[in-house]
Amino acid sequence: MYRIGICDDDKELCSGLEEQIYQTAKELSVKADVEVWYSGESILKDLGNGVRLDLLFLDIELVRENGISVGKFIRGEMEDIQTHIVYISAKQGYAMQLFKIQPLDFLVKPISDEQIREVFSRSIRQRQSLKSCFGYQKGSAVFRVPTKDIAYFTSMDKKIRLVTKDGEEEFYGKLKNIMEELPADFMMIHKSHIVNQLYVSEYAYDSVKMSDGTVLSISKPYRKDVRGKIKQYRRAELYGE
Repeated sequence: MYRIGICDDDKELCSGLEEQIYQTAKELSVKADVEVWYSGESILKDLGNGVRLDLLFLDIELVRENGISVGKFIRGEMEDIQTHIVYISAKQGYAMQLFKIQPLDFLVKPISDEQIREVFSRSIRQRQSLKSCFGYQKGSAVFRVPTKDIAYFTSMDKKIRLVTKDGEEEFYGKLKNIMEELPADFMMIHKSHIVNQLYVSEYAYDSVKMSDGTVLSISKPYRKDVRGKIKQYRRAELYGE
């Protein structure tokens, strides 16, 4: 399901844009779910409560919490570099203010069906190409690491330690949000540990030993789920499922 958001205080525009998006999704054979907000305050509240989007059409000229502050919240407070933000506006000339937010595009109203189709298609293509990579942000710089090279993640407070086959990096983030972006080879074994099963050399009831010799504990709430994923993973290895 492709999760798409629209945030604009023009209800007529939102209705038309929602219809355009659903029509485009049908043409592209993509299952889409569209959610609409009419103010910056309302979308900020829902984002803060855990709502996640793949693609967001965001008006810049919102009355109180404008589109720029919403974009900064997504990239800064949420530390989310995965959501594609498409700014929409009746005016041009916001380039410098939007630079650090790294929007996917900037569309000037009125928005045509062709523009919606192009930006929607581009969002899908980029997401497909990024499935094999994990992206994280340090300051204003964005880094990408092939998921096949990642052994595990550990966290302490908001600091994340990413260990790869060649070394390690540290950045700020939330482990729960990271898990949502990773492919099926990864599993959460503890509120502070995510491991890539490709790099697990030994399993025990309450711990795993990684290929670099590190032993990570499996906390009680995750043990049943971990056992199920291990069985599924081994079955896939044996039978090529």
